[in-house]
Amino acid sequence: GGKGCYLTDPNGKKYLDYWACIMFNNVGWGRKEIADAAYAQMVNLHFAPTHEPTVPKVKVAKKLADITPGSLSKVCFGLGGTDSIETALKIAWKYQRLSGFPNRYKVIGGYTYHGSTFGAMSTGWRAPTFTWEDYPPLLPGMIHVATPYCSKCDFGLVYPECDLLCARQVEWAIQQEVPETIAAFLDVPIPSSAHIPPPEYWPRIRSICDKYGILLIMDEVQSGFGRFGKMFACEQYNIVPDIMVLGKGITSGYVPMGAAIVREEIAKKFEGGPKEALKHSYTFEGSPVACAAALANIEIIERENLVENSKVMGKYLFEQLQLLNRHDVVGEIRGGLGLNCEVELNKRGETKQPFTPEENNRIGSLLKQRLMESGLFGSFANPIPIVPSLIITKGEIDEMVGKFDKVIGEIAKQL
Repeated sequence: GGKGCYLTDPNGKKYLDYWACIMFNNVGWGRKEIADAAYAQMVNLHFAPTHEPTVPKVKVAKKLADITPGSLSKVCFGLGGTDSIETALKIAWKYQRLSGFPNRYKVIGGYTYHGSTFGAMSTGWRAPTFTWEDYPPLLPGMIHVATPYCSKCDFGLVYPECDLLCARQVEWAIQQEVPETIAAFLDVPIPSSAHIPPPEYWPRIRSICDKYGILLIMDEVQSGFGRFGKMFACEQYNIVPDIMVLGKGITSGYVPMGAAIVREEIAKKFEGGPKEALKHSYTFEGSPVACAAALANIEIIERENLVENSKVMGKYLFEQLQLLNRHDVVGEIRGGLGLNCEVELNKRGETKQPFTPEENNRIGSLLKQRLMESGLFGSFANPIPIVPSLIITKGEIDEMVGKFDKVIGEIAKQL
């Protein structure tokens, strides 16, 4: 079972969940009000006949339009973040065609994860330890550029002397591929690995997209609904994407749901007749039960000021994690912007070289054993993501950091 920030196994042992399940359980475990809202909707109307608009669907669409920045206001609902990425791609391609650019089909983006359906796979991850090589062919026209990981710069440069080469590379890639063939730029505003892009990065990308008539799609599946100390991470950079993709935190995982929300100016292109309409629908999109759960979840986030708690507790968590620097196997502690931190273990020595994949597998096994023994549960990987629910308190952070300190000290002796 689960309650608040804690999980309990069948033997009654409690674990502090430092990963918010899979980075989405923003309001914590055991929220009866969300379960009650979903149940009430089930017994009232569990499905929308012929996809007619339902009261909860209209209400949650209005709520999303109210809380998202700028003119984001038209919503296509989905079952989760992955299929909502597919929705965003279809919107971008159709928009460009309706705008008189039928040859704009390519998508530029970083190497971050967007999901495991074919469109999402094609746009995302190319990490050495996680590739899609078993599932060819992927979609054509997907161009990958460096993600702004300043502490692990692909170019070996240092910010700010780099003059944002990663952003300049985006424009070079657009020019090389021919601007009239590019439909959209897609990436996450802040990676879940807590590599926080420089403040100028996203305004520069927004400007580049505007310059070349390219739609900016921001994947806020993991970062949305308060994770980074704002309701949406793009607000940290004072920009508004053309399409924002949502999931995970929209219901805190109580019911599967996702969404793609579009700026009103973009949505107007789809007004008219059958030729203009977005031909996109599937059985369970906009489920009234999921919409009821989403409304209850967002009400909790607003009522309990969880976005502000994420900001304040995130700063405290990052400060407390500095204690771990006393262990010579701790290479880098990332975070400081909301409740999203990461601790990377590296080899000893001045250069702090990363462990090999084989060594990280062994570290993962050690972490799982020792962390669970200590009463912590989450992702047992190196780097260690520390991404708790937004309801977490100072006392729970102190408990968490103290246990990490002890476990890392024990593991260090075996490395």
